[in-house]
Amino acid sequence: MAKGSNFPFDLDLSTLDTGSITNILNDIDQHMPFMENERDRIQLVQVKEFFEEELKLVNRLH
Repeated sequence: MAKGSNFPFDLDLSTLDTGSITNILNDIDQHMPFMENERDRIQLVQVKEFFEEELKLVNRLH
């Protein structure tokens, strides 16, 4: 997991592989159009950016 993250909650992503994170990112993209207000969209974008950065930083080949 990314250390020193300023994300609003602590996540242990150590058990997720690259495919799992990619699936999460795809789910986020699919749900984006359903966000009812700008605040919801901004929060979802923050979550997406968090997972994208995690995918870049960590070698997840299990």
